[in-house]
Amino acid sequence: MKSAPSDGSSALEASLSTALAGHSRSRTYLVGVSGGRDSMALLHALKRLGFEKLVVCHLDHGLRGKFSRADAKFVAREAARLGFEVESARSRTKEFAMATGRSIETAARELRRAFFLECSKRRRCRTLLLAHHADDQVETCLFNFLRGSGAAGLAGMRPESRQNGRRIIRPMLEIPRKAISSFVADNKIPFREDHTNAESGHTRNRIRNLVIPAIDRAFGESFRQAVLRASQIFRQEDDWMESLTPEVSEKLSCSRLRAMPDALRHRTVLRWLRQSGVPEPGFAETRRVLSLLDVTGPARVSLPGSLHARRRAGEIFLGHE
Repeated sequence: MKSAPSDGSSALEASLSTALAGHSRSRTYLVGVSGGRDSMALLHALKRLGFEKLVVCHLDHGLRGKFSRADAKFVAREAARLGFEVESARSRTKEFAMATGRSIETAARELRRAFFLECSKRRRCRTLLLAHHADDQVETCLFNFLRGSGAAGLAGMRPESRQNGRRIIRPMLEIPRKAISSFVADNKIPFREDHTNAESGHTRNRIRNLVIPAIDRAFGESFRQAVLRASQIFRQEDDWMESLTPEVSEKLSCSRLRAMPDALRHRTVLRWLRQSGVPEPGFAETRRVLSLLDVTGPARVSLPGSLHARRRAGEIFLGHE
C-alpha cells in the first residue's frame, strides 16, 4: 500500500506553486540542475506542477574527476526520462581560478553565470530557475556577515533578480531543507550526493557543517527564522538606499565622491566595482578604492581578479595588472 505524502512534501509543492504564480506553464524556462537533492527536487516538482517546456542546464566544473562526469551523465539521463531537453558543458575551473587570481568558489560561480548566459542566448530564453532554498539563504547571510558586508549582503539572495538582461528566479528560497528532503523521500526522487559538501575546507562548508549546527545547539533552530526575517528587512532597506545611489560610468570623480556622505560614498564605489566586473567586491575592496581619495597616499591599489584601481587627474579608473 502506497503511503501518503508527508506534510513536508505537500508544503514544498504548495510553496513552489505560490512562488511561481503568474508564470505560464506553457513557456520555456531554463533550470539549473547539478544533480544534487535540491535541484532534482525542483526539477521533479516543476514537472508535477505542469511545467513541460524546461531546458535542463548542467555545467561540469571538472573538479571531482569521474564523479563530475557521472553527475553529468545522471542529469542528462534523468532529464530525458522526464521529457526535458538538456544543455551541458564542461569547464576547467581550477585553471580559470589560477589564471584570474580568483578562489575556486568564485571561479565556479563566474563560469556558471557565463554558461547560463550562453544557454539563454542559444535557447532564446531569458528566465532561469535555480534551486536555492531557505537554508542556503541563512548560510549566505551568515557568510556575508562574517565578510563584513553591508545591507546588500545581509539581505542575502533575492527571490528574483536580473543579470545581463536575464531574469533569475529562486522559487524555493522560502522552503527549508527538511521539506525538500521529505519531498525527495516521499516521491523516491533519485539524486547524486556530492561528497565534497561534507568537507570543511571552504568557508561556506564550514558555516554549513560547523557554525550553523553549533548555533542550533545553543539557540534552537528558530534562529534560522530570525535570520530570514532580518534578511527581508535588509532587502527592503537596501532597495531604498540603492534608489538613492547615483549611476556610475567607467571613471569615478574624486571631487564628487568627497562631497558625498560616507554611506552613499561606499555604495557608489561598490556599485562601480560590481559594474566594472571586479569579482566578489566587498568592504575591503571598497575601502581600498576610497583610500585613493587621499592625495598624500598611493595613487594605485590592487583589486581581485588581477585588476587595480588608479587615481589620475582627479578621477579613479580601473586597469589590468
